[in-house]
Amino acid sequence: MKDTHLRLLALSLLTLSQCKKDDYNPQLPPETTTGAYTFGCKVDGQVFVPRDGRGKPGLDGVEYVKGTGRGGYYLNLGATDWHAVNGVALHTDSLLFETGKTYLFKPGKGHAQAIANYDNNNFDEFDTDSGQLVITRYDSIERILAGRFDFVATNRYTGKQLHVTDGRFDVVF
Repeated sequence: MKDTHLRLLALSLLTLSQCKKDDYNPQLPPETTTGAYTFGCKVDGQVFVPRDGRGKPGLDGVEYVKGTGRGGYYLNLGATDWHAVNGVALHTDSLLFETGKTYLFKPGKGHAQAIANYDNNNFDEFDTDSGQLVITRYDSIERILAGRFDFVATNRYTGKQLHVTDGRFDVVF
């Protein structure tokens, strides 16, 4: 009987020692152009990939539509890590993509914009900041949009900058 208790205690301790609170170690997704529905980048050198409230990978949503009455195409590509409540988003206003073309991040119509919400701070893209969006595939028939991006964004109140590098996405819109 004593031997059975010791075995149960040893088994319980072994089982408990295998529990880890947070083994989250995100990796950047590969650069693909197949509509794999992936998104990732580095934010100040740390890998960021979106995940839902259950910790599963996933984007907030993708929308690339022709505007009605205003002309042009509008992109909304939002990615949030709901565990850390951090996010990165790409937007366009009146911009039709072309495969192989590079778009600079600038405010206003006809440009790409990038924003980030990180560590409870909003970072907006301004004229003085740098960044670009490279479209590696735009296929209006298969509705696939893939690309790379990087930018520096500034918090308008504190002046703190956020460096987003090695960004990539591959989505179906």
